[in-house]
Amino acid sequence: MKRKTFDISFSPVNIFTMFKSNFLSVQLKMKLHIPLFQRVVIELQSNCNRDCYFCSRQSDTSGKRRTPEGKRVSKSMPAEKVMKLLDELQSLNFKGYITFHHLSEAFLDNRLIQIATEAKKRGMRPYVHTNGDVLRNNEELCKKSAEVFEYVVVGLYDYNNQEEKEDQKEFWIKRLYGTTILFSIAEKTYRRTYSPDNEKMGKLEKKTYPAAICANPQKYLLIHYNGDVSCCCEDMYGELMKSNIFDKSIKEIWYSEEHKKIIKELQGGERKKYDLCLKCTMGPNSYSPYPMDDTNHYDR
Repeated sequence: MKRKTFDISFSPVNIFTMFKSNFLSVQLKMKLHIPLFQRVVIELQSNCNRDCYFCSRQSDTSGKRRTPEGKRVSKSMPAEKVMKLLDELQSLNFKGYITFHHLSEAFLDNRLIQIATEAKKRGMRPYVHTNGDVLRNNEELCKKSAEVFEYVVVGLYDYNNQEEKEDQKEFWIKRLYGTTILFSIAEKTYRRTYSPDNEKMGKLEKKTYPAAICANPQKYLLIHYNGDVSCCCEDMYGELMKSNIFDKSIKEIWYSEEHKKIIKELQGGERKKYDLCLKCTMGPNSYSPYPMDDTNHYDR
């Protein structure tokens, strides 16, 4: 009489093991489920040609953007590292907004248009902020900028009256015809977390919000020219994430336990747990599926 055999893969022990493995896998996926960033900043270089009285770079003497003696630091992210980041963003299916400056003037880097074009080819949406000095007398560069950037924010800080401000707006709308133009204007200047100490900024109230909720860590991936990673535009030294993109991948950093902890605590209004956030001058904000909501404070 032929003896019956049983498939051991369906034994009670193996069924339990399979169930446990699948359960842990689902649990891990749930644990990692935080939204992909809406905006990415890859700072191509460290310098700016202006010394605006309100800019946080003026207060830096760490050697990142200014030396202890106050001299400008001029360093760039290598092109091969920039391209590697763009490729990794594409692999994550990132289709959101991307720009290439932070406390620096984007158009001082002559690679800007080419790199923005590469980002656009990968399905991303390039935009840029500028003081306009490089663009003003370069019609060809203006034309290329209007073609590649979904919108351009021009800083207007030199006008003396309303008429001059409107004239400058009209100039830039014509100059950059073909794209959306927004304006950052002098009268909307406010105290930032690292605003410089000077007479003009001293006249503005510095208000903090130690118990306010903050959704910025869910929305922003900010990579400084030296590889430091931030998840907030106020974090000019990489204090929160304490990570460098040259050591880890974007995916590793974004879905790290430390980042998830930051998101959870700031969603709960626990700014006091972080020195940077405790002194932050950004008001309460919540997550929005519409990234352009972040541009509502600019003039049209």
